[in-house]
Amino acid sequence: MASGVLSERRTRGRIPPHILPLVVLAIGLLASAAAGWQVERLSRAKDQERFQGAVQQAQDDILNRMQAYIGVLRATAGLVAAEDGAVTREQFAAFAQRLQLARVYPGIQGVGYSAVLPSAEGPQAEAALVRYGAADITITPAEPRPQVHAIIHLEPLDRRNRAALGYDMFAEPTRRAAMERARDRGRSAMSGRVELVQEIDDQKQAGFLIYHPVYRGGAPPATVAERRARLLGFAYSPFRADDLLRGIFVREQQPRIHIAVYDDAIAPQNLLHKSFAGAPDQMARTAWFTAVRPVEIAGRRWQIAYYSTPSFEGDSTRGLGLAFFAGGLVATLLVAGASAWQARLRLAAEAEVAARRESEQQRELLVGELNHRVKNTLATVQSIAAQTLREGKSLEDTRDSFESRLLALSETHNLLTRDHWRGAGLRELVEVELAPYAGARERIDVTGEEVWLAPDTALALGMALHELATNALKYGALSGAEGRVRISWRRRAEAGADRLRLVWEEAGGPPVTPPTRRGFGSRLIETGLRRQLRGEVELAFRPQGVCCTIDLPLEAAERATA
Repeated sequence: MASGVLSERRTRGRIPPHILPLVVLAIGLLASAAAGWQVERLSRAKDQERFQGAVQQAQDDILNRMQAYIGVLRATAGLVAAEDGAVTREQFAAFAQRLQLARVYPGIQGVGYSAVLPSAEGPQAEAALVRYGAADITITPAEPRPQVHAIIHLEPLDRRNRAALGYDMFAEPTRRAAMERARDRGRSAMSGRVELVQEIDDQKQAGFLIYHPVYRGGAPPATVAERRARLLGFAYSPFRADDLLRGIFVREQQPRIHIAVYDDAIAPQNLLHKSFAGAPDQMARTAWFTAVRPVEIAGRRWQIAYYSTPSFEGDSTRGLGLAFFAGGLVATLLVAGASAWQARLRLAAEAEVAARRESEQQRELLVGELNHRVKNTLATVQSIAAQTLREGKSLEDTRDSFESRLLALSETHNLLTRDHWRGAGLRELVEVELAPYAGARERIDVTGEEVWLAPDTALALGMALHELATNALKYGALSGAEGRVRISWRRRAEAGADRLRLVWEEAGGPPVTPPTRRGFGSRLIETGLRRQLRGEVELAFRPQGVCCTIDLPLEAAERATA
């Protein structure tokens, strides 16, 4: 007994066989998902670290290159100061040639000297230009102003830089702000975004300039007033932003990051350079990683937006977590499949038994339904035959009437069978019953909304419409050329239930007199609809034409078919 109790307790503690595979699957999935998530998290962290490293490297490259350019300007300022500003074009060209700007400093547009002049024109200005060895240049703009500066030297003297000789940069506000800052602080200063005078082609680029002040005398001036008084001019370099930044990153065949460089603040009008096609906003939405870093160059701040590139993303281990999860899932499925084999066989056997039982029940249901439909149909045919024979017509007329009524019943059956005896639309039912009278169809007006009828309702209304149409063709409005029939119906709510009101109205036919006795058609319409569908029927034989009004509860008819 103790052994039986122990066995019962063990059985209760076990997991049911059909549940065990689900338990194994759930545990395996959780373990695989946890491992995949952990691997994916580490991959993302590694990618973030790589991206930050690439951003820092780019920051350093830009700063180092710009510091090298500033070093060139300091050397240029030293040359000019040593000659007290009187450096000839030949001397300046020889100095620039030794710098090897294109090879050692790629991206720089040139190095030049802008001198302070006594005026924009006149003998004093001409004497100063002769002293600098630049008598052939023209100072622009020419109008008088408090301070006049002019670009005296600019190397290399290509066609772009030649267009800038003689230009007074102090006359333009953005350049003047940087020149004043360099003059008063005694160190290099970078301008904001400008369009360089060198932009003489259609393909223009955003530009900027860096200025370094040149003072006369020995030691650098100590005060702002002294610096302004001893200013000779500026050593400067113009930069085309696209050329400069492409030159800094020219060695990267497959760059890991894209950049967008803005002057001072991130705004479309401040964009200096972008290394990609398309809009920065679109790039920010598609890149895996983005970052914005400020960089301070010669007293002015840039904002640089960084975006990871497809090349960077291609080297990512992202997705390895999915591979781990897939591997764990495969292993889990194998284990769960092995444990589910016997349970699956048992469930399959039980399902087969249940399917056979359900099939048997369905067969019995179908046989019962068929029996019910056949009985109803036979009862209807029997009633039609009996009533037709009672009319006392000739054998041929009796046969024609009986066949036409059976055909009407058949057409309604076909309509219901098409929709699996779920019902039929009233408009389609009307068209089906009127189809045999195609020659008079243009004189029959049909109006009404779409109403769905239950099967028994459709059968009864179909027979009633057939009788009305047959009577109209033989004796009523459709027996003559001028007669017309109007069929209309509407659905309405009454006391919380839906009702259907259908009116058959004839006009223009032979004069109508009330019949002395009721035929099968009248009995079918008045008695059949009232008893079968609990409706109300009014059949009026008016002199101008027959009028039949049928009013029945739709919900009652639907309940009767249930």
